[in-house]
Amino acid sequence: MLKERTTLINAFITVADVAVALVSFNLALYIEFKQFPVIPKDSIILQLLIVMFWGVLAGIFKLNTLYRTRPYSVVLVNCFAVALVGTSFLAVAIQTFNLYYMGLSTLLFFAAINIIFTFSFKLLIFRIFKTVRKRGYNYLNILVIGDSTASSFLRMIDGHPEWGFRISAVIGTDTLEKEFGTKFLFLPADTDVEQLLRNKTIDQIVLCKKEMIQKEIEELVQVCSEIGVVFRMYSPFINMLTHNVKLNYFGIMPLLTIFNTPSDTFSLSIKNIFDYTFSFISLIVLSPLLLIVSILIKLDSKGPIFFKQRRVGLRGRRFNVYKFRTMVEDAETLKSELIDQNEMDGPVFKIAADPRITRIGRFLRMSSIDEIPQFFNVLKGDMSIVGPRPPIPEEVKHYERWQLRRLSMKPGITCIWQVSGRNHIHFEEWMKMDMEYIDNWSLRLDAIILLKTVRTVLRCDGE
Repeated sequence: MLKERTTLINAFITVADVAVALVSFNLALYIEFKQFPVIPKDSIILQLLIVMFWGVLAGIFKLNTLYRTRPYSVVLVNCFAVALVGTSFLAVAIQTFNLYYMGLSTLLFFAAINIIFTFSFKLLIFRIFKTVRKRGYNYLNILVIGDSTASSFLRMIDGHPEWGFRISAVIGTDTLEKEFGTKFLFLPADTDVEQLLRNKTIDQIVLCKKEMIQKEIEELVQVCSEIGVVFRMYSPFINMLTHNVKLNYFGIMPLLTIFNTPSDTFSLSIKNIFDYTFSFISLIVLSPLLLIVSILIKLDSKGPIFFKQRRVGLRGRRFNVYKFRTMVEDAETLKSELIDQNEMDGPVFKIAADPRITRIGRFLRMSSIDEIPQFFNVLKGDMSIVGPRPPIPEEVKHYERWQLRRLSMKPGITCIWQVSGRNHIHFEEWMKMDMEYIDNWSLRLDAIILLKTVRTVLRCDGE
């Protein structure tokens, strides 16, 4: 019943997405030609293609799926993706049918309007469903089986009623019961799970244990499979089992292979192409700004325009990173006198009100303009647009073993740390953010970080 209801909702959302696309297209025509439609026959052909394209793309990019826990940033990226791919198909159709009167501006208007309208519709429908779930409707019943590892999961579910998950019962340890005994129903450790599923409405079973027993997992999977209940499992070991896990065969023996860095060759190639293309175009477009900033730096203080510093890149490779100079000429010499004022923990050195920063340098840092010369590093192949920030050699000497893995990807101009608070984040948390980026890397994640970087730059959050 739940599956049928979900299918019906997804179908409704698909129809709504197509309708929004049609409205966006006609509005774009009106903006361009001040009438609906320009040529009825041609307009009908294109609108039929929109129905077909957007109906398919909504399913491919999961835009028609009503996720309970998906962040809005991911939804926005999906809206961009559907609009970009769909508009590209329309451009091909326009060439095919020789509709030369419909120029690039019409398609750009259509894409922009479609993104705005579709994302607004998603926000509206997500808000409606979240409100409904908060009031106790459209929920799923969960049975949690676990030890102390389940503590964070239970807190997360309890803190997000808008997700629509209800903890029906918990089979856990005494420690877990002491913490959550007043909030959830706890059952004995020897509870017959099969009988419980027969007598109680349970939609999903979540197993959260630090040490997994193979026999217990097999029995639970078998019971859930036969009765038709969703089975989920969490263990600290699963943090290693991301999309970088593949099943390889040595002869006839299957081996679970864990790759510690992204291994999607096609996506990595697209990332490299984007890096070079975006950097080249950015340097050309921003060349007048580069000239103005260079003049201001020279007028403000003595010293070179650019600051060059040795950094550590991919798997320990050394390279020179370029930035606009934001400090006085002898800044490195003065660093030893200020070491006691360091506001960062770990091996990183940063001071919010650093006296070495020049007047123009403070503005360049706030606006992140000082980072622009790093596009040259990207063109040289030393850096990427998105990736862990490149550390200095002295910092790397103090890294713990697990922290060295942040060097397993090419360093970037921007990263999760830069769009999440920068200096307000502890060093170890910063390192964990980089590990999270490496373990969950995708082109979509890069796009989300870029969007958040734009927001950070506009807010002048740099320090």
